[in-house]
Amino acid sequence: MIATENQALAAVTPAARLLGNPGFESGLSNWTTDNAGATAVVTSPVHGGSGAVRITDTSTTSGVSVRSAHLAVLPGEEITASIWAQQTAAGAGGSLYLEFWNAAGSRTTPVVAADAATSTAWQKLTAVGTVPEDAVTATVLAYTSWADNGVTYWDDAAVAALPPPLRKVPNASFEERRNTEVPTQWTSTGQSCAGPSCPVQLLRGTVAHGGTGYVLINDTSADEAISVLSDAVPVSVGETITASAFAHRLSGDGARIYLEFRDSAGTRIGVHDTVVPAGSGWQKVKVSGTAPSGTTTLTVRLYGDLAGVGQARWDDVELRSSADTADSATLAAGAPVLFVGDQRVESYTGVERVVHPGTKGANDGRVLTGTGAGTWDANPRMGGTVLPGIFPGEPAFTMWYQTSTGTGRAISNDGITWSRDGRTSTVYSGGPQGVVRNPAWVPGATVPKFFMMAAENMTYIGKQSNDGITWSAVPGARGIPGFDVATATYDPATRRFVAMIKNQLNAPYGPRTTWVSYSTDFKTWTTPSPSFAADLVDDARIPAGAGRLGTTAWSEVYGMPAIRYGDQYLGVPWIFDIVYSPNPFGNPGTDKGRSHLGVAASRDLVNWSRPDRGDLVAPGPAGSWDYGFNLSSNGFVTVTLPDGTSQTRLYYGAFSGEHLCDSAAINAGQCTTPYGPSNVGMVSWPTDRFASFHADGAGVVTTRPLTAAGNALTVNYKPAAAGDSLRAEVLDVNGNPIPGYAAADSIPVTTDALAPGVRVAWTGGNTLPAGAVRLRFHLDGGDLYSFAAN
Repeated sequence: MIATENQALAAVTPAARLLGNPGFESGLSNWTTDNAGATAVVTSPVHGGSGAVRITDTSTTSGVSVRSAHLAVLPGEEITASIWAQQTAAGAGGSLYLEFWNAAGSRTTPVVAADAATSTAWQKLTAVGTVPEDAVTATVLAYTSWADNGVTYWDDAAVAALPPPLRKVPNASFEERRNTEVPTQWTSTGQSCAGPSCPVQLLRGTVAHGGTGYVLINDTSADEAISVLSDAVPVSVGETITASAFAHRLSGDGARIYLEFRDSAGTRIGVHDTVVPAGSGWQKVKVSGTAPSGTTTLTVRLYGDLAGVGQARWDDVELRSSADTADSATLAAGAPVLFVGDQRVESYTGVERVVHPGTKGANDGRVLTGTGAGTWDANPRMGGTVLPGIFPGEPAFTMWYQTSTGTGRAISNDGITWSRDGRTSTVYSGGPQGVVRNPAWVPGATVPKFFMMAAENMTYIGKQSNDGITWSAVPGARGIPGFDVATATYDPATRRFVAMIKNQLNAPYGPRTTWVSYSTDFKTWTTPSPSFAADLVDDARIPAGAGRLGTTAWSEVYGMPAIRYGDQYLGVPWIFDIVYSPNPFGNPGTDKGRSHLGVAASRDLVNWSRPDRGDLVAPGPAGSWDYGFNLSSNGFVTVTLPDGTSQTRLYYGAFSGEHLCDSAAINAGQCTTPYGPSNVGMVSWPTDRFASFHADGAGVVTTRPLTAAGNALTVNYKPAAAGDSLRAEVLDVNGNPIPGYAAADSIPVTTDALAPGVRVAWTGGNTLPAGAVRLRFHLDGGDLYSFAAN
């Protein structure tokens, strides 16, 4: 039986978003207009309350609009905007626009519109859109277009959101750059060629629904099935899935979307499909189904019917699942909420987001250098791990790192000066893909003390050790398919190990992306599922003209650890900016380019927010040891300094030049900077100060609804100049100040409030009210890094 979309999404209730002054009861506060003389707030007619806005458009060559304040959004959220409109007999016209905006303040595509019908009665307009990957905010626009004129009344706007989906189709928007003729991580069927004359083509241009990439299926045969099939996505038995895509039917009548459930052998055991209906332009088509017994994965097929002919464009595939759940509003006691991402942010104004690169110490940050060309430890580097000692007899700090010949080990008393402890060989023949402490180990225990992920024969496999020096296979361990790079961490909040894997196995090779797998014992792991990939914003950050030999440079993710840090996970993506690919359709191992380290935040390890793409580690200038190719360790290390303050460190490795750039490649014009050598370095921050909301004057940051486990609100805030301050206001879930907790009741924070922060107080006390609330931070200059409820 085919489930309806409503059944598929029954597990998730859209969350109301706090749109300022939605009914125009406070005039045009929280709204802007492009023609003040043509807009006015009136008391009649109104749909509700005591106010509405009237737009009077007397021109057929320019439009008039009112636009809401910006709301923070997350890529993948499904936003529903609505507003009530009433036209008058004096003309017609009126549209609701749902707009998405990037970090640079430019409006992105797609813009979703709903047009008012010809009527003088109040009518509700609704626009629904999925937040694109390059968007950080959304606005609601009530608009009379340039071609219309007349008088329209607007009232009672509202916004609601579904969380980003947990299931993702790889390369769902057809933006991956590695293969320029057919989409990577999809398989075309019914053809044996590539190019402009073939039935399935990957094209780029402004006609795409979103971004620049789309697929054209040109079916000219009435007896051959033409389709493009996605890579498999893990799914559970009984899970109800709605697959959707945007389709533009150019001709013919045979375009369909298929949702296919498959067993462990890849055999199709359940099929649901729907035809693209007649109509002009892009339209969203959906098909739903429930995974039958035996299902392990699903695929999406974009299809030209066997008996049909015609052309159709396809773009922006999405999966919605009954497993999707709204993010928990509960804050764990003492878990800092960082402003790296926007998972907890409702809106902000008068502030800018800033990522703060870590501070390098002496020797340009280097803490471990090679032992000389041709030796066992000529090129020490991360990925790897640094763990502090917590039991008697352990070194204060132990580092496992990658060498030219395997896994090296070093120890330190302070985490800055390191010793190989007399070692002249590796402790393991392969490179470390993340070392984690076994949480079950205590002195005298018979379980292993450490686990390590290692790469063997296109598989990641668990190793174990009692001393960190002698390693053996985890008995009964089942490997995870993958290639070259994985990072393993432990999440104490969920009590499971997390592996972030470069999922790049078989020709034709797709782009470097990161998939996630989980384990409770480091032996049995879940089937990896898509987690993180570079996007068009990363591509756009590469300097113009950086590509070599006519290449348009693009970005991929060489690797990324996912680290539990307070209320969220932090990811440190190794963004690989590829300037030339000698094998664009084959093994990408010889790609040329540099990598740099960014930062992202997530609550579910599948959906990531990174509204600022600044570097977490600033590469050195050309010629420096960390100019070229940077790789991070799989975790942060927090230490207490002699002055009692807390410092957080990230260890990283770097090659001074471009990826595999040797003299032959330089002579061929593929790259300019020789690859080696590599070293290990360290950067540090005052704890929690990776990113902030910065205000030069007055600024406001409002959170989404929260329920605090603790009743003491602390903030990590730094004034930038004398007179700067921060005040905290507590609102109810509808955005109304709670008596006694208004901004005027807040006692300003004026000092440098280092982690764990300073407790916020109001004139009536310093205890948060119970239940669900919103927090609104008023900055008068300075930087707000994080907050917590203790």
